[in-house]
This record gives sequence, C-alpha cells and structure tokens, in this order.
Amino acid sequence: MKKIVVTMCLSAIFTPSFAMTSVNLDEHDFTCNQVKLTNNSSESEITLNCDKVKSFYKQNGIEGRNPSRVSGGGADITQMTTPAQEILLLKMRFYDDEDQEFICNFEDGKIHKCKAELKKANLNKQEESK
Repeated sequence: MKKIVVTMCLSAIFTPSFAMTSVNLDEHDFTCNQVKLTNNSSESEITLNCDKVKSFYKQNGIEGRNPSRVSGGGADITQMTTPAQEILLLKMRFYDDEDQEFICNFEDGKIHKCKAELKKANLNKQEESK
C-alpha cells in the first residue's frame, strides 16, 4: 500500500502539467486543421476542425414540468405541450493542431473568453509579442 501511495505521489510530481491561461484568440496563431482560430470562430467550425471536441450545453426552462400548467385544471390544461425550451451552448473543450487544450465559454453563440494550456512554443511567441 505504501509503495502505491509513493508511486502516485512521485508520478504527480514528475508528470508535466500546464496551467490554463486566458488567451485572446485574435492575438495568437492557434489553428485547428490549419484553420486559424479567432474570437469569431463558430461552434461548427471548431467541431469540424479541432480534435477531441466536447460541447457543454445549458437548458433554459423548467426541467420535467410544464411551466404554463396551473393547478386544478382539467384535460385542456393537463394535455398542453411543454413550451419550447431553449438549449444554449455554454462551453467547448477541444485541442488544436499542436495538441494544446482549450476551454472556451460562449455567450449568445459567440466565444466570450478562452483559456488554453499553452506549451513552451507558444509561451515564447507570446513573450516575444510583448
């Protein structure tokens, strides 16, 4: 048991990890499938070109209950269909051509802000541009 704990601790120490850094996509040369990522990149553009894409959505409305239903109603009320609930893109997680992880938050279908797991090659580019 002690060997397992020691091994896990050592692997955590020596495993390279990168911190997520806020990035402005317009100021960098990040690409997916040789297509430049910008703050105007759409969900479909990211899905088609980037690797390991995972999308997270939120649903507006009341889950499992008709919000227009009133208590005590007859068949007319209970047979009402649930109003359309809006499903919005909340965030996307994906990897670019250089296998860097990105997590981008969306508002109104557009990228609001992104964080990236910058690797040394891009860190040097970022420092040179300052």
